[in-house]
Parts: sequence; C-alpha cells; structure tokens
Amino acid sequence: MPQSSPKRLLVMMAHPDDAEILTGGTLFHLKERDWELGIVTMTAGDCGSATMGKETISRIRRAEAQSAAEYLGASYTCVGLMDVEVIFNPGNLRRVVEAMRRFNPSVVIAHSPSDYMLDHEEASRLVRGATFALAVPNFETQQDSPAPCGRSTPALYYADPIEGKDPMGARIHPQFYVDISKTLARKREMLTRHASQRDWLRSHHGVDEYLDRMTTWAAAYGAECGFAYAEGFRQHLGHAYPQEPILQEALRGLVLA
Repeated sequence: MPQSSPKRLLVMMAHPDDAEILTGGTLFHLKERDWELGIVTMTAGDCGSATMGKETISRIRRAEAQSAAEYLGASYTCVGLMDVEVIFNPGNLRRVVEAMRRFNPSVVIAHSPSDYMLDHEEASRLVRGATFALAVPNFETQQDSPAPCGRSTPALYYADPIEGKDPMGARIHPQFYVDISKTLARKREMLTRHASQRDWLRSHHGVDEYLDRMTTWAAAYGAECGFAYAEGFRQHLGHAYPQEPILQEALRGLVLA
C-alpha cells in the first residue's frame, strides 16, 4: 500500500475517457504541483463500439486508458464492472473500496451525483460509499490479498456532469472553477489516446468532433467565470468528510469560487 501522503488524488469514474473529459486540465495542474495521481474506471468500456465485440473493445479501451494515464504520469486501474451494469450493490462496493484502498488517496474526484446516464450516477454513489468505508476497519472487501484499511476519510469532490447539465437539461453550477487555459492542449492530447471513441460517439450519440466538443464545453464553462477554458467542481461537505478546501488550496491562483 502506498505511504500516506496529503498529496494523493484519485479520480474514480465510470468509463475510460471520463476522467480525461471532465478533469484532465486540472490533473495536469496538480501533476505540476507534485501530486501523485491515479485514475480508476468502473468498466473497460465493453459497450463502446458498434462494430467490435465486448472482449475486443475492452482490450482496446484498457490499453487506451493506460496510455492516457501514462501521458499524464498517473496510475490506471479498472474495477472490472460492465457498461450499463454499473450498479450500487454490496459486491460492487467492495470492489471499489478495494481499488481505493490500494491507492490510499487523500482526495477523490467522482462523477456528479446527477448526470446524463445512470452509469455515471451509480459510479458516483459507489465512490461516495467507498470514501466513507475506506477507513472503516470492519468493512471487509473480501478480495484476494486485500489492501489495508485506510487511515482516514478522504476529501470528496464531484466533477461537472457531461455538458454541465442534469438529466432534465438544467445547468448544475459548480462551487468553484479551475482555469485550464494553460493545460488545455495537454488535455486534448491525453484525450487523443482514446482513438476508438470518436467513431463510436458519432454513430451512437450523433456527436462528431470528439476533441472539439470537449473544448467547446470547457470554453462555455470558462465564459461563466472569466477564464478562456475551465473545469468545474463541487466539494462534498457532509458530516464526517473533510471540510477544508484541500483541492482549492492546492490549486491556489487557478481557482474562482
């Protein structure tokens, strides 16, 4: 298990490329400030193709996610759930807690609790449950060679939902914005590692220009706060969670609340 450190951040999201789209610019800022970073996906993206079978596309997308993480300088792990079957239940929660304990984060970023698809919303619930269970000694993951129990509850943050909207189309405004103007080019390059997804998204969602659509969203968030490009976040401030603005302080000079 990694040594406990106040500068260990884990992004835990549903699918390969979610972390890049929603948090990539911020992650490059943190890397520059000597944070240790990890990315975990619930699935390997097994439904992310209209032409390839589950095993083939899963193998491709795992490799793409690994390549993207290596470009950032982060670790990558896949929990092993299946697309459209990311569900909050005890078995899945144990697997997510195990992945979290192996990284031992001080800060975790999850999907918005309200988003356009249930995989994202259920992944958010799983991560929220896992952050609470991380340091509970009697919560056993029942995995092979389980990692030690965490030492404390990590700070929990939520990224903006896709397009910044809830399922009914209403804007979910962040608590704070991060200026990613200087890291946008690297965010775009990181996203290019997911080469399999441009054609898939175009055929399934009618979305073309994979990279440019992400850039358009970042520009729209930036227009709300006076930055050229931005990413938005909210901090989970419920009872027993860290109340200090850890991520905001780590990104001092880049944040607008």
